[in-house]
Amino acid sequence: MVRKKVVRLFFTVDDNYIPFLSTTIASIVAHASDDYKYRLTIIHDGLSMESKRAVRKFQDNKKIFISFFNVAVKVHALSVKLDVRDYYTITTYYRLFLPDLFPAFSKGLYLDSDIVLLDDVAKLYFTDLGDNLVGAVPDASVQLFSEFSNYVEKVLNVDHTKYFNAGILLMNLKKLREFGLERRFVSLIKKVTFKVAQDQDVLNFLCKDRVTYLDPRWNVMPLGEQIKDPFLVHYNLMFKPWNLKNIMYEEYFFKYAEQAGLKEQILANREAIPQEVTDKILQGVDGVKAFCNQEAEKADEYHEKINGKKKWTPYKTIDQRIRKDEPIFPKLSKERQAVVDKINALERQRKFDVDVENDPPYHHLMPGDVDYLRRKCTSKIKTMWANYYSNYYFKHQIKKGRIVIDGYEGIENLKSVKSGAIITANHFSPFDSVPIHLAVKKYARCKKLFKIIREGNYTMPGLYGYFLRNCNTLPLATNPTVLRDLYKSIGVILKKGHFILIYPEQSMWWNYRKPKPLKQGAFIFASKNNVPIIPTFITMRDTDKTDDSGAFIQAYTLHILKPIYPDEGLSQQENVAFMLKENERQCKEIYEKVYGEELTYLPEEE
Repeated sequence: MVRKKVVRLFFTVDDNYIPFLSTTIASIVAHASDDYKYRLTIIHDGLSMESKRAVRKFQDNKKIFISFFNVAVKVHALSVKLDVRDYYTITTYYRLFLPDLFPAFSKGLYLDSDIVLLDDVAKLYFTDLGDNLVGAVPDASVQLFSEFSNYVEKVLNVDHTKYFNAGILLMNLKKLREFGLERRFVSLIKKVTFKVAQDQDVLNFLCKDRVTYLDPRWNVMPLGEQIKDPFLVHYNLMFKPWNLKNIMYEEYFFKYAEQAGLKEQILANREAIPQEVTDKILQGVDGVKAFCNQEAEKADEYHEKINGKKKWTPYKTIDQRIRKDEPIFPKLSKERQAVVDKINALERQRKFDVDVENDPPYHHLMPGDVDYLRRKCTSKIKTMWANYYSNYYFKHQIKKGRIVIDGYEGIENLKSVKSGAIITANHFSPFDSVPIHLAVKKYARCKKLFKIIREGNYTMPGLYGYFLRNCNTLPLATNPTVLRDLYKSIGVILKKGHFILIYPEQSMWWNYRKPKPLKQGAFIFASKNNVPIIPTFITMRDTDKTDDSGAFIQAYTLHILKPIYPDEGLSQQENVAFMLKENERQCKEIYEKVYGEELTYLPEEE
């Protein structure tokens, strides 16, 4: 079977633009070839679930694939530095970060959401850029209006015939990373703010002389003379058919709006626009012309600010990076990036129970190696000191900001359990048990929290190994005799009213936010010992600090979900199935509520 080539498309959008993005996607679908796969990534800073559903309906899992990428936290600190006005919003800047947001991709096509395709977008995507940074079409509005041309040449020092429109931007992501687009952009906005076309001015200023100019029919605007047989219509500036009547090429827009099931809604909204608002929109071009003249008079001020030099130094926080002209987004180490790539590959293969990081070399546990119930005097002493020092160690990590806990949700669910119980959790970090330990210690009725761990972790050397051997841990051994001791000990521990933490995903995927399918082990223990499952799910957000691998340190929120009790009317096997399914349901529900998106996994094919 021959693998199909992938066409990677990027959009930036907010909730207000979803009807127009849907129209754009409908036009892409109408001309999509069976020879390619079209992967659409929607960059946003907090779309509603309703908006995501409206867009995702175009996905067919055969040739159209749609995913969402939230950049809210990553650009929060930067947003105060970015100038917005009129029809420009903060989302227009997101295209500048695509090369570093998607380090695995060498090429991508950014498209505005005020366009319709009249031909297969793959023909544009596979244009050879050579060593150039971008491929684009000269901006028709700049060529048409002398005020624009004057501003471009005086302020940006760019030939107005070569000034391109960035609404349709074929990006050589690999070359842009080598060029350091993000770093150069941050350095530039520290010195100066372009106010006419903002991010588009930045791209023209930085990418000058490294542009592949495309066939103008790939970015036709409703300006000047009508062009015959356009490939792509771009309703740029104020010329939006959803705001104004009798816009050139509007018949194409409404054709695909109808295919998207939105024509009547958009027309009704247009009719509801007050006349004074329409008049103001029509006067918009005159306002921009005057603004161009105003800014062109400040050309010398621009040049003086731009020619200043700033030193590029290491960073810790986003604010520090901005001040020191550093890249906004951290660069993952090669080792950590390899882990991320492996996670993506395993997700596509649906191999959710495979670990992505190998255990250090270890020896198999033999009978007598583990005192599961801490009956020996030496075991009790080691456990006492290990718990004391681990509490001190992790409190220090929290104080230093290396472990960040935002808080706990559902404390009442933890307090309600009066017997022994199995706690389940998602597994994404060696430290993900810390918020669970703290919550149980502070709020639970139980006396102790035990944790099931892997055999390789139990025999790990060093400080962590000492903690893992002695802080009330229960290693899963491969030796049958040792394993039987574990099963017996679990029954005793639960009967005494203690809690046992088990990761039923049976794998640790670094900083993986989605809930994975669960294995039966934890639910067999709960059903067999007639104790409840206490499902927990930890959600994460990026902080503005990075760790040694170059990744954002995560802030955790522990969600303690409703306990799941065995049903006396069901058999053990039926109880296992019931509790497992209910655990998965609750985790999926909290994931979708917190992250604002439906739980979906990467498509199986790439």
